[in-house]
Amino acid sequence: MSAFNNYRVQNIAKRYITNQHLESFLETLNPGIFHINEAGKSVLKQPIYRLDFGTGSFKIVLWSQMHGNEATTTKAVIDLLNEINQGKYTEWLTNFSFTFLPILNPDGAQAYTRVNANNVDLNRDSKDLTQPESRVLRAVLEEIKPDLALNMHDQRTIFSVGSEAHPATLSFLAPSFNENRDVNEVRLFAMQLIAKMANDLKTIIPNQVGRFDDSFNINCIGDMCTSLNVPTILFEAGHYPDDYDREITRDVVFISLKYLFNSLILQNYKDFTLGDYLKIPENEKNFVDVVIENFSSSTDELLKKCKKIPVQLREVLKNGKIEFHPAIDFNSAPNFKYGHRILNVNGLEINFEKDLQKIIQKKG
Repeated sequence: MSAFNNYRVQNIAKRYITNQHLESFLETLNPGIFHINEAGKSVLKQPIYRLDFGTGSFKIVLWSQMHGNEATTTKAVIDLLNEINQGKYTEWLTNFSFTFLPILNPDGAQAYTRVNANNVDLNRDSKDLTQPESRVLRAVLEEIKPDLALNMHDQRTIFSVGSEAHPATLSFLAPSFNENRDVNEVRLFAMQLIAKMANDLKTIIPNQVGRFDDSFNINCIGDMCTSLNVPTILFEAGHYPDDYDREITRDVVFISLKYLFNSLILQNYKDFTLGDYLKIPENEKNFVDVVIENFSSSTDELLKKCKKIPVQLREVLKNGKIEFHPAIDFNSAPNFKYGHRILNVNGLEINFEKDLQKIIQKKG
């Protein structure tokens, strides 16, 4: 993946991306290309920035960091904007009119939480619209009336592509519009675009593209958009081996967006079918971050009964950086088959969760 690094905005990296990072980047953009303003305010009165650019007839609305601690797609979007700012992809500007909301939940981004400052998951507020951020997004959608909506998220490290030992580095979904998960022309269009991207990604991340669960929930923004006849694609940026800062996944999202916009211009997504979309394996919860094997325990009754310890690395904000703290976790992937790392500790006694950090660091 190193061949794709040359377009990254270098001072925007790792997992913690806030309005402060975004603002420093927005200052570099050419006002002759990008119109930047505030779409509205968050609960804590932070600006929700909106970028409009392009003069084409096909309208695309994109939002990222609806969940504040999901910044991988934001990084990819910033890289994409940087490339456009440098004069690349001019054909996009004549074919499309873009409206981007790079950080929809700036309060959650600042606090590194999924929810907003009122402790509400914005992706469960698309019907009731109780939160200012939800209302900002709905107002933009109603104003623009997009031909395509792009809903950008991160997903956890627990997901595999199907049942095999392949991490779901990037997953897609064409959201449902009803409980039956029927397919109409609106949803089929999104499915064809996804199938084309998945096919293009085979050479970059073979066996690492998944299909997200399509259970219907009208409170989720993707389902709401599809029900309003807006073709919608959910991006879920996931795990690439040893890439906990999600820098390689960032590249994959960037490349996927390029594939998507080019396929819209070339119309070659029409070569793909519902069947091609359904061939993309569904995500399963088969991974944990670390599996500890060959241990002993003298005091912990649960560990005495286990042959393997599942460990998840919890993301903790500390001094403006994200640290990864190991925690024993039997719940996130209760039927786990695989670990991103396997540690044989050769009979070492483990009785307390606090022992994990030292063990994992010692094992490299």
